[in-house]
Amino acid sequence: MSDNTLAQDSSRFGRLEILTTERRLHVDGQPVSLGSRAFDLLAALVARRDRVVSKDELIDVVWPGLVVEENNLQVQVSALRKVLGAQAIATVPGRGYQFTVAAVAPGPAAPAPVGSKPPRMHERIDGGALRRARLLVADDNKVNRLLLCRSLELMGHEVESADNGRVALEKLRSGRFDMLLLDLEMPEMDGFELLGQRAADPSLHELPVIVTSSLEGAAQVARCIELGADDFLHKPVNPVLLKARVDSSLERKRLRDRQRELLARLAPDLGDGAPAPGGVSGGLRVEATLLVARLHDIDALAASQPAHETLELLGNWSTLMCNAVEGQGGLVQQLGGDTMTAVFGAPEPVHSDGGAPWAATQAAQEMLELVALFNAERAASGKAPVALGIGIASGEIVAGYAGMPRRAAYVCVGAAVQRAAGLEVMTTERARTVLIDGATQAALSTRASTDALRPEVLPGSATPVPLHALKTR
Repeated sequence: MSDNTLAQDSSRFGRLEILTTERRLHVDGQPVSLGSRAFDLLAALVARRDRVVSKDELIDVVWPGLVVEENNLQVQVSALRKVLGAQAIATVPGRGYQFTVAAVAPGPAAPAPVGSKPPRMHERIDGGALRRARLLVADDNKVNRLLLCRSLELMGHEVESADNGRVALEKLRSGRFDMLLLDLEMPEMDGFELLGQRAADPSLHELPVIVTSSLEGAAQVARCIELGADDFLHKPVNPVLLKARVDSSLERKRLRDRQRELLARLAPDLGDGAPAPGGVSGGLRVEATLLVARLHDIDALAASQPAHETLELLGNWSTLMCNAVEGQGGLVQQLGGDTMTAVFGAPEPVHSDGGAPWAATQAAQEMLELVALFNAERAASGKAPVALGIGIASGEIVAGYAGMPRRAAYVCVGAAVQRAAGLEVMTTERARTVLIDGATQAALSTRASTDALRPEVLPGSATPVPLHALKTR
């Protein structure tokens, strides 16, 4: 195949259909939104799918005549993998990227099975495109309600509405929704009371909620967050910001659903997700790699800015970090404020040449690249940059589902867990961004470049631990 643009106006690759003339992408027949640069990159990779395409060549095609840092390319590749699936674009170390989805010969589309239900937007196709979600809008102001519903429908979602909190609660309990967009000032039952009812209902307490309100003040935002709301948007709602927040919340819900699926495979005796009597499920002992990432000096930053800006910062940071982990086959095991713990190799093995250690270090590299771009956006808005520290350790852990009824979580226990946390703490003292332990460095061999550092007694350890600094891209 030549390196020209696609010869056909429409080409199919598995579940993907690329309409080059219209610059549109469909996944399973559903339109998927792509940025201009991302579509140009996809078209370039598809046109050259018979070979590995170098990074320099792709930059020349996607950003002609511009001097662009390589991390811009990495971000666009990550965006495409998020839509197409992690395996659709292969990374060939030291050479470039290659599109790997096989072409489908032109032919009539297969009819949908009789009685099949349309896919839901928040679910993914093999880790790929976001599908149609079912959303509920609760707002007593008819104009606001209609306009918000229209905006969400234009995003491709199925939307229902309620004009007061009581009706909204009845709808939530009688049907299945993927998200609630909630006004605070409503008759019969206001938004605060509805949030309280949701928190007390086991069938609803994990439903994502975005509050949309004209109420001002950090106290109102804080109260909503305390009652379990995922986000807060001030009216009038900016449509661009609305889409970003809705997509982000649905993505986090998908990650939670995915985690429950994995846990169900790991411990099928859990049934509906509650732990077995006694609060402990069957687990496993497995070799895995742990990654701990933390935002540094977040307390000082929080003291210098409004509360809602801090919450927005933490929400954006967690979205970026979760994307980096998920893209490398990892599982976010714990996410709390400024710290995230991810595990690679449990409960499912990582399917890559370098295994869990390599996947974890690649996730760390992508985290740093995303934070660099995030800081560039913050600088453009006159905001201070954020700093990131990452610790990575490998070894045997015990992984499984533990807790009490209605209060359980997937847990990882072992020396590697403590080492990863201790290594992250040492990033500040050693003025390094990513520190890895000896087991991880040995597993990487020559696949990654590292600097050997003086062994250190980490928090929780009795003897010095070998340290290595990962050389970042």
